[in-house]
Amino acid sequence: MSAVRWGVLTTARIAQDRFLPAMKKTRNAVASAISSPNGRAAEVASRFGIPTVYESHEELLADPNIEAVYLPFPNGLHAEWIIAAAEAGKDILCEKPLVGSLEDYARVVDACDRNGVSLMEAFMYRFHPQHQKVREFIDAGRIGQVVSMHARFHFVMDRSPGEVRLQTGLEGGAVNDVGCYAVDIMNMVMGRTPVSVYAKGTSPTDLVETTVAAILDYDGVLGTLDCGFEGPRTNTFQVIGTKGHITLDKAFDPDPGEPARVTVSLRDGSTEAFDVSEDPFKVEIERFSVWTRSSVHEVVHRELTEQNLAVRLAIHESLAAGLPRNVEQVHPMEHHLLQEQ
Repeated sequence: MSAVRWGVLTTARIAQDRFLPAMKKTRNAVASAISSPNGRAAEVASRFGIPTVYESHEELLADPNIEAVYLPFPNGLHAEWIIAAAEAGKDILCEKPLVGSLEDYARVVDACDRNGVSLMEAFMYRFHPQHQKVREFIDAGRIGQVVSMHARFHFVMDRSPGEVRLQTGLEGGAVNDVGCYAVDIMNMVMGRTPVSVYAKGTSPTDLVETTVAAILDYDGVLGTLDCGFEGPRTNTFQVIGTKGHITLDKAFDPDPGEPARVTVSLRDGSTEAFDVSEDPFKVEIERFSVWTRSSVHEVVHRELTEQNLAVRLAIHESLAAGLPRNVEQVHPMEHHLLQEQ
């Protein structure tokens, strides 16, 4: 098929550092336009060979040549731009987390349904093949029965003036920026949400929690997460079973071309390690481009999006109350994403 024509709204750092470089490597997608009201779009377009530049996002959305759009806005702006893109008839890949409230989720799903467009939350890590290996090992019984999971995602935040991830009004904070990955991977492994969560958060200087730890109870299987903006970069995941454990050393964000290591360690002392290389942004773009040309339009991986939202809402309630909170289902559905990769 001919390449799907993409528009990129904003010149956000993630668009420049990861999304657009990955787009250049895809087989079925091309960046056809970019928009920004801050005057930076022309320079970015020149660097990545993007033919059309718009000084407003509305102009890009009105371009009939554009089939799909990438939205890397601050979290608190996702809903309004998803709705605007849906009303313009564009399929939408929106950076994670998709939205932060039940009300916004209902609004964006309704807009996409009414306008017959597809929507996907851009958890690019899901498309890295290391996670298929995790599923294969678990399904084959290599580590026995899963008893616990442990996810960590930390980095040192650049506290530049106006940093959106440190602003309460834009749904910032460690849970929404990096903790959501830990929630997502545990939901994906278990195929369901936990029944309850208990979270604690701290911040030395900011109005949002910049370090968070939580216990997620999957009805007997326990998951722990810790995440934040204060410590050296780490993004690891471990699944512990009755016969052994699986460890991922770069679970959520391996650099392009950098191998991610999957290590299986068994109770008998034996260990196997597998290095897996892929650019998950590239695979994500290619997969969504296929969905764009599909005759079926939907919220792609809807069940995972709903599960992630349900758990994040419970975590934020627990942070506010200082008490455990039950996880209320947004839309109970089963999923088999790991098996489908």
